[in-house]
Amino acid sequence: MFALGLALTTATLAALGHGPWHGRTVELIVFNAANVLATILRFVAFRSWIFRTRRSGAPVAQEINL
Repeated sequence: MFALGLALTTATLAALGHGPWHGRTVELIVFNAANVLATILRFVAFRSWIFRTRRSGAPVAQEINL
């Protein structure tokens, strides 16, 4: 996930460096949009990969009482 966010922001900065625009405001807006997109992708990936809900047939670990 880190590599995906890094690649997205690096590509954004590279595209801004080769574009015809030179304003700091444009750079700030585009860079923040790339960071928001990376955050959304991270959230969706973590939600589906790490924090997924259990299926009804999945075994559940037993609690040990000492």
